[in-house]
Amino acid sequence: MQHVAAAALLLLAQGMPVTRLAGSVGDQPVAAQPAPQRPSAPGLPAMQLDPGAAATLDAPRRLSLAFSEPRPIQEVLRLLVAGTPFSIAVDRDVDGAFRGELKQLTLRDAPAALLDPLGLDFEVRGTVLRVLRDRTEMRQFDVNLLAVQRGLTRTASGGSAFTTAQADDVFAAIADGVQALLSPDGRVHVDRRAGLVAVTDHSERLDRVAIYLEALQLRSRRQVRLEARILEVTLREAAAIDWRAVRARLGLPGDAPQAGLAADPVALQAAIGDQGDIRVLSAPEVTAMNNEPALVRTGMPGVSSLTLMVVPQIAADGMVQLSVSQAWEEQDGSKAAAHAVEADTVTRVRDGNTVLIAGLLRPAQVAGVSKKTVQAELVVLLRATVVTP
Repeated sequence: MQHVAAAALLLLAQGMPVTRLAGSVGDQPVAAQPAPQRPSAPGLPAMQLDPGAAATLDAPRRLSLAFSEPRPIQEVLRLLVAGTPFSIAVDRDVDGAFRGELKQLTLRDAPAALLDPLGLDFEVRGTVLRVLRDRTEMRQFDVNLLAVQRGLTRTASGGSAFTTAQADDVFAAIADGVQALLSPDGRVHVDRRAGLVAVTDHSERLDRVAIYLEALQLRSRRQVRLEARILEVTLREAAAIDWRAVRARLGLPGDAPQAGLAADPVALQAAIGDQGDIRVLSAPEVTAMNNEPALVRTGMPGVSSLTLMVVPQIAADGMVQLSVSQAWEEQDGSKAAAHAVEADTVTRVRDGNTVLIAGLLRPAQVAGVSKKTVQAELVVLLRATVVTP
């Protein structure tokens, strides 16, 4: 260190830029000590190294560099490893210069900060840091997704289009997404059967692809359990369910939101029962993947039937968006429905809560001496519970 300090004093006297490497003990200049003069390489900045140099690239000690004038990159790299157990090996086609200031970097981060702007890279083999031109390399990524194109299309009995969940070519979309992240030198190949994505590009671009594919798989693996309870309410007198009366029966304010009614499905069913006869059409429970359609169809000829299609979108904060499409049909034994009503809605529900969907009406006949026509209303209770792996 005495020799280095003497060289620093000599360079300062000559007006040359000075580099400081600082550690946990601070980055104060080393005091000058009497030492024999030795010739130093012309133009080589002096440096100050914290005692006890780092034995690994990720040691807690930090390095600081400051150059007021451009210096050859080979020269700067030699300063980085001086006084450490590491050696430096520079390929013949490596060139460039550095000017600027880096503060409090590890021995791993400092070379990256120096080399990236010059299109250079480094690799570590034991205690040797090899510096080379940033070349393309190939990495393979596992993509654990089904190689199917899944979509649903439902057409109402009258012939009009209802709701469509478009079939999506998942692996083609992945190839497009990866290609958008690549440099002009990059290329991608997707093996659908093996669930493998092979990407060739520079290491920095490959890191972006890795982040993208990881995020894609984390989001696509989210699941939600959908518990539905589908009620047909044959009203005695009213033309539709009086929801203010239902709120009063449940002890809720008259302006309570519709979603709050479904907090206790059993109590809700009892409250609705005051206004008509209730028949449970179906109580399906399915688990759906993120943005994948789930379809439930119940009923048989001669009675009412329901087709329910739900597409969930599961957010990281536990909120679930639901696209709910339903068609309620009265069958008379023929291919055509005697009466059909349809609805399509999008709603948001918090994990574990229940959403209420109502308002679909159709005429119904009450059995008796004189067949009386009344209204029947469909009520769907849909509870969404996010499945945590």
